[in-house]
Amino acid sequence: MSQAIRHRLPLLLVVCYAVALLVPAPGQWIHDLKLPTSWPELARPNVSQLMVAVLLFLAALGVEVRRLPLVGRRPLLVVLILAAVWLVPALVVMLVWWVMPLVIDAGMATKLLMGFVLVAAMPVANSAAAWTQQSRGELPWALAMVVLSIVACPWMIPLVLKLMGLSFSEGEADALKALTASFTGLHFVVWVLLPTAAGIVTRWIVGRERVAKHRPEVLLTSAITLLVLNYINAACALPKMADDFRIGWLVFCVALASGQCLVGLGASQLLGEAFRVPSGTTTALNYALTMKNTGLAVALASRVLEGHEILLLPVFTTTLVQHLFAGALHRRSMARVEKELAQPPESE
Repeated sequence: MSQAIRHRLPLLLVVCYAVALLVPAPGQWIHDLKLPTSWPELARPNVSQLMVAVLLFLAALGVEVRRLPLVGRRPLLVVLILAAVWLVPALVVMLVWWVMPLVIDAGMATKLLMGFVLVAAMPVANSAAAWTQQSRGELPWALAMVVLSIVACPWMIPLVLKLMGLSFSEGEADALKALTASFTGLHFVVWVLLPTAAGIVTRWIVGRERVAKHRPEVLLTSAITLLVLNYINAACALPKMADDFRIGWLVFCVALASGQCLVGLGASQLLGEAFRVPSGTTTALNYALTMKNTGLAVALASRVLEGHEILLLPVFTTTLVQHLFAGALHRRSMARVEKELAQPPESE
């Protein structure tokens, strides 16, 4: 079952989106589930946050601890990848900024591009680690990119937004600062670092042999969690996208989101070739440079930029497109892994 689901993840992802479009109510109900308000706010995550924590725990469970230092041995590559996390999507938006007003209404093009500026300012998506795990990529690199990009958020998000021309009132600037601080402070420790550390410690306690024995169950749980998370997000996103639906706007958003993924993939491939990294590391970098934390972008658009609901259209579109793109990358990665496993060992 684990192998069947992993091999059909792209197809199952499309099915999840179709179900979310036709039957969104259960996903919306699950998303709105709340723990008692008497609990501290930090201990009251929504279901999506809990599922992301589960994905990080399961990903860390598969990390070979002895391979963690490999990331630190390539500091230049780490710096370049982190720079590309923000530079690549920002450059795509800047290039499109001059063209799109010629294609659709200039005012609407500007508003939609502002949504993509928000996406460009975001760190690496937490789910990039889950996709790396499913594709047998180098998990230390995936987790490092997730953690380091979030650590850099308080400086990079305001910088990118400012450089891209988004100006804020004093109140909005304070709200932005508070939001990024809350996301990267204790919330980051509890819901990103703690699940990751727990996975690594659990692996050390139970032993790599026992983890390897139960690898199919771990991968199956991760795949199902990833699919359910996508269903919940799509069930919440698609109805809101329908409110602002225009075929021209949707085509524009899908094209630009796909373009950002393609350029990010190209940058990852170039860096992988330049530094001659193994294919597993390239797989991890592929997901790091094609997946953005759109959950934070939604929070930013909803809480900081109130009255600009149209910004949610490109954010939600990017969420759906980047997971479909990840599904396509996963399919290609699995084909490569199967080809490598099918090759006979070289004779001495």
